[in-house]
Amino acid sequence: MILRIQGFIVWLALVSGTALAQQLPVPSLKLPEPSNTVQTPPQGEPQPAPVTAPPANMPQLKLSARLEQEKIYQDEVFDYLIELSWEKTKETCELEFKLPLIPGGEKLKAVGSEFESENYAKPEKESVKRIYRFKYVPEEQGSLSISQADFEYRCRGTQQWFKISAPPFPLQVGKKRIHLAEVVGTLYFRLSLLAILLIAVGFSVAMVLRARKKRKAEQDALPVEKTAEEKALEVLKNADQYRIAGRYPDYFLGLEQALRRYLEEKYSIRWSARERLVEEVSRATAAELASELDFFLKFSDRVKFAGYEPKSAEMDRCYQAVRRVIEFKKMEIVGGNK
Repeated sequence: MILRIQGFIVWLALVSGTALAQQLPVPSLKLPEPSNTVQTPPQGEPQPAPVTAPPANMPQLKLSARLEQEKIYQDEVFDYLIELSWEKTKETCELEFKLPLIPGGEKLKAVGSEFESENYAKPEKESVKRIYRFKYVPEEQGSLSISQADFEYRCRGTQQWFKISAPPFPLQVGKKRIHLAEVVGTLYFRLSLLAILLIAVGFSVAMVLRARKKRKAEQDALPVEKTAEEKALEVLKNADQYRIAGRYPDYFLGLEQALRRYLEEKYSIRWSARERLVEEVSRATAAELASELDFFLKFSDRVKFAGYEPKSAEMDRCYQAVRRVIEFKKMEIVGGNK
């Protein structure tokens, strides 16, 4: 009897709860009202720099990269070329370039860098190329990569710099090549090679003597050619047009070309790394000239690759450094007297 009463009470509670739930209204959710205010970043946080479009008179650049050698071997120098080209017209501006950081790479040793300009005249426009040449020596074989090269450029007279990049350049380095003497060491091969060398030397000496005799006869018949100093000073004079036009990288490139031709023709000194070149010039001329030449080479790289705009006094000093090397006259000892 007690159990029936308890069950009736539970059933009554359930029925009452269900009826009460049907009578209660459904609760409504109030959505936040839309706001027209614009959220601003908290004070103190850096604001994003505005993106500036290139000027309308800036020419469109094209970039390409390649290797000069078909195959690359360990411990041998190879050349990596990056070419920037554009079309120049009367409406386009003069471009300035700089390369803040020379591209490198793991297990790659950078040994030199330079650039040259090429101009091709066309109807109503001119094709311009700037070719950057980087020299590396791979220290091991296998798959290596040259890092990304980030160039900056702008119209001369403006402040905004723009970027153009050469992506990382993969390359495959072959095994270090072994010399023939390390592979073939037999006595028969050495004797045969010695005989061939003696014959080749004798033939070469005969050809050199014959060519020298022929050249001397031709020189006697031809008018006197310009000396190395005259040729170099002529190139040096032609470089002044770039200074007047404000094309300072091309002006310093002209100074280097005059100096390079003179050293190769006068002293048989080939253009190489700066320290070695200064040392060879010091031995061939005088120590005081070598110090000025070292200043010129460092300053020239700064103008060509870092986009530095030189002052008039600095350009005069570099010009005089090159001219003094060209016009230097070394006292020679003849018959025991100076």
